[in-house]
Amino acid sequence: MPPASDADRPSSDFSSRNLVLVADTGGTKTAAWLVDLAAGGSHCVLGEARTSAGNPLSVGFEKATQAIHDALSQAKQSALLGEQRVAQAILSIAGAANRDMTQRFIAWAQKVSFAHRVAIVSDVLPILAAGTPDCCGVALIAGTGSSAFGRAQGGAIKRCGGWGYLLGDEGSGYALGRAALQLALRSLEARDLSDNLAAAVIEKHSVKTVTELTRAIYGSGDPRHAIAALAPLVCAAADDHNSHAIEFLNRAATDLAELAARAARAVDVADSGFPLAISGGLLIGCVALQELLRSELIRRGLNCEINVVREPLVGCVRLADPKFASLVNWHDCI
Repeated sequence: MPPASDADRPSSDFSSRNLVLVADTGGTKTAAWLVDLAAGGSHCVLGEARTSAGNPLSVGFEKATQAIHDALSQAKQSALLGEQRVAQAILSIAGAANRDMTQRFIAWAQKVSFAHRVAIVSDVLPILAAGTPDCCGVALIAGTGSSAFGRAQGGAIKRCGGWGYLLGDEGSGYALGRAALQLALRSLEARDLSDNLAAAVIEKHSVKTVTELTRAIYGSGDPRHAIAALAPLVCAAADDHNSHAIEFLNRAATDLAELAARAARAVDVADSGFPLAISGGLLIGCVALQELLRSELIRRGLNCEINVVREPLVGCVRLADPKFASLVNWHDCI
């Protein structure tokens, strides 16, 4: 679904178009598209935008709504739409599985009134929509945090994990980054920087002592993000055959396979073949982790067809299709 070129993008007369705004929030960014839902199932991205983190659980409700507001506004500006309201908006928000949080976002969306009607969905539902033929199976996200979501053909649904870094997020970027930090701190204590992963963490923060490294993390504006940002160093070190990095990735694969298995068992698809849609910055960016996850799922006897979802907004657009009306709760905006 490539963005429209300047030649293809209309600059006026949007009234006859079925336009939808979609936004996806996460621990590191918020992305948005303005899409023309053309007849025949073809979709055209008219405008797009990317802003700051929009996960209310990590940045707070006010910053989250500001990031979403900015992304939606920029997407409309990119399409030369101006202030005109669109037909509908689907906002995928981490934390939207919580009913109270969802109600807060609905009230906010109705107040700012970007669209005539709005739907708030959890961050895993678009992954399932984009990575499975009929929005049935299991979606697994591993980015800054981790969570899974299962849906059976009969409509049974179950979310697993997503408890946040204090209580969960096993197999996530945060978990990998924390393991790498602990390795670096032990290396600094022992004054032994021979391990290349520990050395990479220390070099990234330009520190020489335990005190300097702990101060760099605790003193950052968003310690959770600062820790998760170290996960790519683990993946790179594993590619260089670092034993600690390989150990950390194996642990992450085990944790993520267990998370996916819990979701599959909860909706009774674990004993049959099912599609597994995977996404999140960590899983998308770390091929080694994908392969370890695949091996661990096979070891557990889970017959999965793994599909990598690189753009959750594709799933948001698909959820606007009337055939998925049972999955999306729409709310009118006056």
